Amino acid sequence: MSVSSAKQRQAEGKINQASQVAQAFAKPLGGWIATFQEAIGMSAPTLAERLSVSRNSVYSSIQKEKAGTISLNQLNKMAEAMGGKLVYAIIPHKGAVEEIVMAQARRKAKRIIQRTRAHMALEEQIEGLRSQEEMIEELAKEIAREMPRDFWK
Repeated sequence: MSVSSAKQRQAEGKINQASQVAQAFAKPLGGWIATFQEAIGMSAPTLAERLSVSRNSVYSSIQKEKAGTISLNQLNKMAEAMGGKLVYAIIPHKGAVEEIVMAQARRKAKRIIQRTRAHMALEEQIEGLRSQEEMIEELAKEIAREMPRDFWK
């Protein structure tokens, strides 16, 4: 196994692990800042004082989080001021990383197989071939294993 392949497998493991953990919780309706504040019993004026900002700035950050426009840096500062820690991850919408890779490999394999079969049909060489789906799946597995640089094109 090459170094890049080992690094990729380690990254897949991290993402899949984060994905499993993330399934256990969802963003609270009021956002994480307000929820954490409520949980620890910290008022907005106290949080503002810890951050050396105005109360309006704290309220603004809460609104930005709800709107999805707060920066990670700002969210991290808010978390730290409350004695918390910001945790974030990019995870698959559903399933594991391998499923994303195989879906892309299948798309690429389908394009290759369809083009190949079209050329073979023109040359009347298509008889006796396995089904297109079998060929796509076999080629997709090979493509996913190799993962060439142009994989995502």
